[in-house]
Amino acid sequence: MSSVAELSAESEEVNPFGKPPQDLPRWAEPMLNEQPGLKIEPVNLAERAERVRFLDVADAINRNDPNFIAPLRMERMRFLDTAKNPALSELTIQPFIATRGGRLVGRITAHVDRAYNAYHSCALGWFGFFESIDDLDVAHALLDAAVRWVKAQGMTQIIGPNNFTTNHQVGMLVENFSRPAVVEMTYNPSYYERLVTSYGFGRAKDLLAYWIDVSRGLEDPKIKRFHQVSEKAKQRSGLCMRGANMKDFDAEVARLFGLYNETWQKNWGFVPVGEAEFKGIARDLKQIIVPELVLIAEDKAGRPVGFSVTLPNVNEIMPKNGRLFPFGWWPLVTGMKRIKTARLFTLGVAPGFRRRGLEAMFCIETALTANRLGFTSGEIGWTLEDNVLINRAAESFGARLDRRYRLFGLELAE
Repeated sequence: MSSVAELSAESEEVNPFGKPPQDLPRWAEPMLNEQPGLKIEPVNLAERAERVRFLDVADAINRNDPNFIAPLRMERMRFLDTAKNPALSELTIQPFIATRGGRLVGRITAHVDRAYNAYHSCALGWFGFFESIDDLDVAHALLDAAVRWVKAQGMTQIIGPNNFTTNHQVGMLVENFSRPAVVEMTYNPSYYERLVTSYGFGRAKDLLAYWIDVSRGLEDPKIKRFHQVSEKAKQRSGLCMRGANMKDFDAEVARLFGLYNETWQKNWGFVPVGEAEFKGIARDLKQIIVPELVLIAEDKAGRPVGFSVTLPNVNEIMPKNGRLFPFGWWPLVTGMKRIKTARLFTLGVAPGFRRRGLEAMFCIETALTANRLGFTSGEIGWTLEDNVLINRAAESFGARLDRRYRLFGLELAE
């Protein structure tokens, strides 16, 4: 499953990620000791057996962690297939696997996003899909392979983890490891931060996730107050808000495609999304969408001027090993109505309609609709650490900061 985008700032003042941070530590080009039995092997994602082995690494490392839920195996196999995934068409990717004595002990990807670098006029490389046992030798060897590969492509900086763009899973969890990730968010052991920083990476960007309880609905004073503000904004704006029409799904996706690129163009990490990729993302999400939780705001002429998508947290019922067969499909078929948490996955407003209360309308309509459908709580995120407008709004709405995800970076220039 791919994500359309993360929570938008809805502000002209957002500090865009046009050029990567300028205060990253410089790569020290460490001299790694040869470790007996440790091998770093390149992976060819075009080969099915290689993709299977790459995915097996995460299972081998995390299977005993009670909070680890493996991504759906069949979806990950399709996502990593560079010949079939339009989202990867502008990427040059090199994955690596670490083995010791024949045992899988780590993995990483290094990649260059040509569209990103062209759009932002930079020479940035990325790493992603990082997994490692708690061993500095293993982790440093993997990071070194990624850094050297990116540097060989002529890049002057590397940032990660990013799997593979900001439309996908981004960031390493660095605060609150007490529960599994919600849908399309990352989870990792707490020692990963130490492995990455000990190599020399510094903090490039923090992403925040908020948690909100909607179980009381309008009986919650903060939600009630927000509802009153929203109703006044609705009367002033003349806008109407509706849920998604799943019977006209393709047309709905087409209506939102242009709005998406218009809405997120000033945000950190943004690159215009092609129509094929956008349709592919929507197709993947269709399997779990709750139509009432996909909200579209329209002006008097019926033109969409904003939208939000809240997803049921299918991780509540996902088979822990990510495999549907032979028995994993049954909980998914029978369990959707048992899901009690959700994630506000994306919220965007066209530039000409911001700061008119539309953001509050989306938030309160989402909270009250989720409550009516039987959801009790959920996650808002991610948001940017420096997105003061949205973060303050979330807190005033009753949400609390729950988790922090971090991107790490290195300067590679001579």
